Amino acid sequence: YGASVLEPAELYRAKSGEEIVNEQTYTFTDRGDREVTLRPEMTPTVGRMISAKRRELVFPVRWYSIPNLFRYEQPQRGRTREHWQLNADIFGVEDISAEIEIINLAYDIVKSYGLRETDFEIRINNRKVMNYVTKEVFSLDDDKSYKLSKLIDKKDKIKPEAFALGVQELLNDNDKSARFITLLNSKNFEEFTSNLPQTKEEHQGLNEIKKVISGLGNLGINNVRFDQTLMRGFDYYTGTVFEIFDLNPANRRSVFGGGRYDDLI
Repeated sequence: YGASVLEPAELYRAKSGEEIVNEQTYTFTDRGDREVTLRPEMTPTVGRMISAKRRELVFPVRWYSIPNLFRYEQPQRGRTREHWQLNADIFGVEDISAEIEIINLAYDIVKSYGLRETDFEIRINNRKVMNYVTKEVFSLDDDKSYKLSKLIDKKDKIKPEAFALGVQELLNDNDKSARFITLLNSKNFEEFTSNLPQTKEEHQGLNEIKKVISGLGNLGINNVRFDQTLMRGFDYYTGTVFEIFDLNPANRRSVFGGGRYDDLI
């Protein structure tokens, strides 16, 4: 599918988040006095298109595109202000078979470039788990929970002292702050769950993570790792999120990723 490179700025404010529009986009007023944005991503656009055609489509729908996207941010190695990006999306699948299919597709693409499984890592988390942690375990309201999720997303880009200070300001309790940082520094899935109230072992998000890892393992994909610090920046994610992480010492960083967004349309 294809679409215009211009969208109403309000689409991204409502769906991607104010921070994306205010800090990372080319947004301007056109001659018709409309505030428009050069698309920084494709997901709100495809969501708009699926919504418009929902009565004509046969679900599940599998659509892809390779659009050019624009980000107003500091150019750096691997990130320029305009880039081309493959997008692949599934609509109309409620269970986690959609996650397994999309991550399997991502795995196959990376392998087709000649990389071995030991060259990269698939890191996954689940927004349901992190919402439970911030709102239920640490009793934050929606606003502070949102701010904490944004802080977690920046964890690897700021100094540990700055991160700890941000946590302290939001939780406003030394003991809670220490518990939260301990939870976030868990070395694996088992350690993470052991630091949560035991009654939530059956929590939906934790079960979805287990099922995704198991399902990928059944397909022979074994380089999957749970990462409780993985948030991804967009506001619309509602479940599983994942990133493909390059393990080469010369380029140790996330290369691309995605996630479930049940409420976007």
